[in-house]
Amino acid sequence: MTATLRVPGYHGPRVLTGYTLHGYEAVILENERVRAVVNAGRGTHIPELVYKPRDLDVIFKHPRPHKHHAGFVPTAYDERPYNDHHAGGWFECFPNGGGPGDLEGARIGFHGEVWGQPFRIDAIEESPERCAVTLTGFTQRTPFRLTKTFSLRAGDPCLRIDEKATNLGEQDLKVLWGQHPTFGGPFVDAHCRVEGPATSYFLDGEDPPLRRKWPAQNEQGRDLGQVHGKDARMSRLVYLTDFAEGKVRLVSPTWKLAFEVEFDAARFPYVWFFENAGVLGAPWYGRAQMVALEPFTGMAGSLKEGHGLLKIPAGQTVEASFAGRFVEL
Repeated sequence: MTATLRVPGYHGPRVLTGYTLHGYEAVILENERVRAVVNAGRGTHIPELVYKPRDLDVIFKHPRPHKHHAGFVPTAYDERPYNDHHAGGWFECFPNGGGPGDLEGARIGFHGEVWGQPFRIDAIEESPERCAVTLTGFTQRTPFRLTKTFSLRAGDPCLRIDEKATNLGEQDLKVLWGQHPTFGGPFVDAHCRVEGPATSYFLDGEDPPLRRKWPAQNEQGRDLGQVHGKDARMSRLVYLTDFAEGKVRLVSPTWKLAFEVEFDAARFPYVWFFENAGVLGAPWYGRAQMVALEPFTGMAGSLKEGHGLLKIPAGQTVEASFAGRFVEL
């Protein structure tokens, strides 16, 4: 892909375009404190989010070499495409999250469609106070248009994502919608913990699901918000809910820094707290240590089970906003 490098208009908040990442078009937003790389060609996936005062990238990277979709030929056709192409990072789950489901006859796979779709760059904004880039993409199996604006304000260590999801079809549709920011080393280690104003949680896989009080400890007296070391060889998924305020944070005593995810708790009442601490077997083979804090409309399996879904009427648009903020401790 050939692109012309764009010279930003300001030294403060600025947008850089004309770059490629593994063959995909990429755009970079920067201010004095944050650098965010957005992979426009691959679902607006964020593969790099750096806190510049510490020169620290908090995003998890898949340990295998990354390659473009076009450079991959599957050898088995009954596997999740997401696992073949997962690169880590912060990506979006729409119109599904978790396991596969059916949306009015369209079979939607693991973590939806958006993560693998190209977006076009529609608008760039730069001023001494703010920089922003607006991108638009379309789902393939379902009739949705997503418009996303990423922005940074001068001196503010916070990346904002403002979205519009439009149903281009002629019938009302219900979606499972979520953000999937995934954090890794060196930011993530066994000293990290998850904090937030949730008062309840559910464990994944329980039938029926039982609402429990948060914060909590396990049978061994370990705080459930405490992150494990990579040698634990375990994974877990906990659904935090009943938030007094739409925010949750991953706290690193090692770096004396926290990363806070902000969201609309009324529309996205669940945060999926997922942890992989050196899990053996495919697709990680013991090479991963990650924590994901994922605001969602419902729990995994919602599209299949019909609850925790957001209705988008025919021809209508629903808006949502999220943010990721660095907090010095």
